[in-house]
Amino acid sequence: MVLSSCSAESKRTESTDKKEKKVEVADVEEPARSSYFAIPSPKQMFTFINANGVEYNKSLVNDINAADNYTDPSKKALVFGVYTADLAYVAAYQDVEATLKLYKTVRKLSIDLQIEELMTDEMMENIQVNMENPDSLAEIAANSYYNAVEHLEDNGQEGKLALMSLGGWTESMFITMNAIKDVDLGSSAVRRIAAQKITFNNLYAYLAMNDDKLGVKEEMEKVQRIKDVFQSLKKGAPSKSKEKKGGKLVFGKGNKIQISIEQYLELKSAIEMYRSQIVTQNI
Repeated sequence: MVLSSCSAESKRTESTDKKEKKVEVADVEEPARSSYFAIPSPKQMFTFINANGVEYNKSLVNDINAADNYTDPSKKALVFGVYTADLAYVAAYQDVEATLKLYKTVRKLSIDLQIEELMTDEMMENIQVNMENPDSLAEIAANSYYNAVEHLEDNGQEGKLALMSLGGWTESMFITMNAIKDVDLGSSAVRRIAAQKITFNNLYAYLAMNDDKLGVKEEMEKVQRIKDVFQSLKKGAPSKSKEKKGGKLVFGKGNKIQISIEQYLELKSAIEMYRSQIVTQNI
């Protein structure tokens, strides 16, 4: 499932000097609303893998105590995305204590990034009231993400949003791929990962649209390995059943994206390398 930001569309005019890219939607995803761009929601990925039996691993989230050590503006935006994804992860797996701690971390970073109005006292009170209601915690975490997207686009901070979205998407992929112990190419979780090719393409297009903003172009260069792996994934012919073809799989109806074990491992390695660059402090 993807989050569409319709408010930004009406503000863009035909005079823009950067051509907007057409949004694709993966077959395994729910249809996006009509919009010029779709930004991925970490909550949907984690809710999905939880429902499909992928075990929770709290050690995969970034060190909460490291939040104060990120000082570079671009890195702080990326890390905000990382911690937002971490918040969605622990909430999806109903880790109440970690949810509260990560919300406080995200709230502090929002102040540093001058978007503190997104993390209000009312939202903190809602978390405390719903400490015994994990499902509500997951919704609060998701709303924090959605509010950030809308606020940044409404206030002309697309560059900051691009970096936050990239950080959040990278963390979502890092956690998901490392939480999966046995890689089954026919599993729903691996299918969802392969479908991230389309999500990444949309995200990369958004980065390209804002490559003149602080730090965006540099991050585009750093994710080229990820981009190359996704480009190597192809869509299979329509099929009513899944079948193996040359070590790859074709799934269900429509042109599903195929992935081999070699491509999966290469993608995982590329994600891990880039995520390490994000969370390494003051670099």
